[in-house]
Amino acid sequence: MNGFTIFDSVHLTWLIGISLFFIIALYSYHYFSTKQQQFFQKIIFWLLLFLEITKQLYLVITDQYSYWSPPLHLCGLGIFIIGWHSYFPNRTTATLLFTLTLPGAAIALLFPGWAADAVWSFLHIHSFVFHALLIVFVLVLVKEQQLKTQFRDCWRAVLFLLVTIPIIYAYNARFNTNFMFLNKPVKNTPLQWLYDAFGASGYLVSLTGVIFIIWIVLYTLKTMKKSS
Repeated sequence: MNGFTIFDSVHLTWLIGISLFFIIALYSYHYFSTKQQQFFQKIIFWLLLFLEITKQLYLVITDQYSYWSPPLHLCGLGIFIIGWHSYFPNRTTATLLFTLTLPGAAIALLFPGWAADAVWSFLHIHSFVFHALLIVFVLVLVKEQQLKTQFRDCWRAVLFLLVTIPIIYAYNARFNTNFMFLNKPVKNTPLQWLYDAFGASGYLVSLTGVIFIIWIVLYTLKTMKKSS
């Protein structure tokens, strides 16, 4: 079977199923003990790591491994941020999860870059499950107000991007890849809209502006939830 298109029956079925998973996870996590909650966080991390290792092995075995294969997208880096936060939670990992992992994975689910993969293939299923796990890890922490971060902590995310983006950009230039979508957007996504509106020269600048707007919205909602 060929791939799918955004918001077709296949995509919507996944989104509905993932939404139900989120509801169950949020409800269950609320009634977990502290030890159970910590165990839940670690389980999500190890599941993510297992999925990524499995994907890498699959690509090698099927002779599909390439310079595009390492987990260098923002969501791939999210594995390690989640792992660090699972065992050594701190304000920096909390900020990165809230400002980068959560919106990045959510946008990926809404506008998948893997739509061309055959429906119900390994990579198709892997991508949906992987991104759902990224999101649920952050959602349960936000819901239970366990993610200790405030808007003034955004500098931590900015510093993280200032360190990682030049490395990823250099990798893209060397191997003709497009990790973090720094070179061009994914078609039929909001990134494509930015590219069309501002052109190649204004793409990254406009993307930076959108990221800051997303951060303002996220922290506003977080503050409203805390005060309610």
